[in-house]
Amino acid sequence: MRPSASSGGSGRSSTDWGWARGGECLEGAELVVGELAANAVTHGRVSGRDFLLTLTLVRSAEGGFGALRIEVADSRGERPPTPTPEPCPDGEHGRGLLLVNALATRWGVVPRLPSGKTIWAELPSPPE
Repeated sequence: MRPSASSGGSGRSSTDWGWARGGECLEGAELVVGELAANAVTHGRVSGRDFLLTLTLVRSAEGGFGALRIEVADSRGERPPTPTPEPCPDGEHGRGLLLVNALATRWGVVPRLPSGKTIWAELPSPPE
């Protein structure tokens, strides 16, 4: 994972942020990025447009890094995500947002002007 320009650390790796390779926090972040990106491609795709992935470290009240904020923006604002309460046990779909909900401390959706939406999730930083 590479930080975005908005993180103030463009060109630095996740390990520079204290997210160890093979660590539980980084693996959780990778899963959330994968699920949100897959949802953007599957449900938010508009011909000729891509999705935007942004990773930002959010500072805690104490001044350290408190969370990793993952944002995926797409062009389909009229299609907000809806978690499937009970996915079919044999089905291939419907578990992505349940996984995001389980791994993130919080997540949500905000409009992206002029059209589209941004789905975001925050995961706690690794303990120092």
